[in-house]
Amino acid sequence: MTHANVKILVCCHKKDIMATEAPYFPIHVGKALSDKDLSIQPDNEGENISHKNQSYCELTGMYWAWKNLKNVDVIGLCHYRRYFDFHNQCRKGFPQTNFPTEKFESLNLSIPQKYIDKVSEGKVIVAKPKLYTRTLVDDYCFNHISEDLRTLEKIIVETQPENIRRAYFNVMIQGHKLRHFNMFIMKWQDFDQYCSWLFPLLKSIEEKTDISHYDSVQKRIYGYIAERLFNVWLEAQKKDLVEQPVIWFTEAKDNLLHYNIISYKLKELKNSLAFKLLLPRFPPKSFNLK
Repeated sequence: MTHANVKILVCCHKKDIMATEAPYFPIHVGKALSDKDLSIQPDNEGENISHKNQSYCELTGMYWAWKNLKNVDVIGLCHYRRYFDFHNQCRKGFPQTNFPTEKFESLNLSIPQKYIDKVSEGKVIVAKPKLYTRTLVDDYCFNHISEDLRTLEKIIVETQPENIRRAYFNVMIQGHKLRHFNMFIMKWQDFDQYCSWLFPLLKSIEEKTDISHYDSVQKRIYGYIAERLFNVWLEAQKKDLVEQPVIWFTEAKDNLLHYNIISYKLKELKNSLAFKLLLPRFPPKSFNLK
């Protein structure tokens, strides 16, 4: 689709580096909670959930786009410091490569037409997954509030069709691969389908969860849960994926720098073998899977 209308949201919350050239579309997420003027599209106009940004993170920008953008063929989401790499600038074989901020102007963040064509054909562009030594359920419970995941699982079991229940089991209970950052590029029709499923599900969790005592990190609950649910949705819908590495502009130390590609792949293999030793073989009876 050569003349597709493409919008790639660039979620921002402060003045900083950001891609502004089309198809990138900077959006100020959490504008309802901020007195800053970034001179870009705010997420508190029209129908919005901007006031929920502390717990919904970049999803407030995603919700705004879903409810307010019109006549868009291809939609994507990235962050002001995180972008898909389509030009082999990341370290080969790694899911993410850190670059210093000073490299922002010199790296190529453009999206070649062939990738837009892939999306127009029904493929979904996602971040290359990170592999864990434990299941995604165990990892979430280790890093976040385990009760929140139990709430999610109960809602999944009680309200979702079998394809979602099975995908949740495959991805969360049996899986150890996670595509991070809520980043994607997909057809608008797929985006509409995803948002129509995701946001009511998050609202159901919200209605059953008190986060008033959570610290600022754990209050990002719905952003964290959505990362996992995106992977569940992709599995349930059997989407054809195009996995791309992620460029991250940061001064933080790259924890993978001491690996070369061979040692990193050996680490992934070790993670996979360690994980398989503890792999749950059968779904819980409550999932009612045939």
